[in-house]
Amino acid sequence: MGFLDDVQASVNRGIDGASRGVETMKLNGQMGDALGRREKLAAELGASLYKVTKDDAALREGREELYDGIAAIDAECAEIQAKLDEIEREAAEAARAAAGIDCPFCHTHMEAADRFCSGCGKPRVEVEAAIAEAVQASARDDGSADGAESPVAPVCPACGFAVNEGDLFCMSCGSKLGE
Repeated sequence: MGFLDDVQASVNRGIDGASRGVETMKLNGQMGDALGRREKLAAELGASLYKVTKDDAALREGREELYDGIAAIDAECAEIQAKLDEIEREAAEAARAAAGIDCPFCHTHMEAADRFCSGCGKPRVEVEAAIAEAVQASARDDGSADGAESPVAPVCPACGFAVNEGDLFCMSCGSKLGE
């Protein structure tokens, strides 16, 4: 039993220690997984018990703060969801508006690339001119209610598309403006 035996014993102790370390890490991982599953089940149990007991005064007794807190958070979540729904509705409406227009003659939706209305056959230029005319008439009607003239948004004389003051060309049809 000499030096080699001592080295062999040291190596064996090292291997045993490493094996214990690996086994410990493995078991700690399994423990973490089990605790995570338990936490999820406890949360589900708590949620189901809350639903069943929230209206029972005897079961709420001593836990009013918890029940009221959950109810307040539920109300807050409902408000947030209503705002999210409104934003989603506005985004869908904006996307629809960007994608096309509704014909004022027959109310058929025209996509951005449509050159004619599929419902009544009117050319897009005529449809856009009618929309611009309706917008201008609405602006005139709003201004005449109190006797004051309201400013009318400028439109392209060729196609009726709304333009900005100072624009040199129409962004819809490309006509030169300001002549």
